[in-house]
Amino acid sequence: MDHLAVDTAPADSAGLFNETFFLKLGFSFMVGLALGFALKMAFKLVLFVVGLLLLGVFALQYVGILDVNWSGLEVHYDGWVDWLGVNAGAFFDFIGGNLTSAASFTAGLVMGLKL
Repeated sequence: MDHLAVDTAPADSAGLFNETFFLKLGFSFMVGLALGFALKMAFKLVLFVVGLLLLGVFALQYVGILDVNWSGLEVHYDGWVDWLGVNAGAFFDFIGGNLTSAASFTAGLVMGLKL
């Protein structure tokens, strides 16, 4: 009976991320990876700081030192989020337009956000 040869060599111990992995991906992917990782870390830091500030504001309001108009704050928040969405989209369009491969950049950005 004729058997097909099966590669039974052990998998590379480094897995996907071996020493040549990042060298083969290209500049656009590396820029996306770095930007995605930096955005993830910055977002976590900003959320942590904002969370601490909100805890402080809630505590001050609870003891009666502050009186916060939450509906007025929500209007400003919605405006800021709209502004950020427009400018972030323009920023990513600028980066994607100046790199050689937008698909590679996007793949790197997604991977950077996942790391």
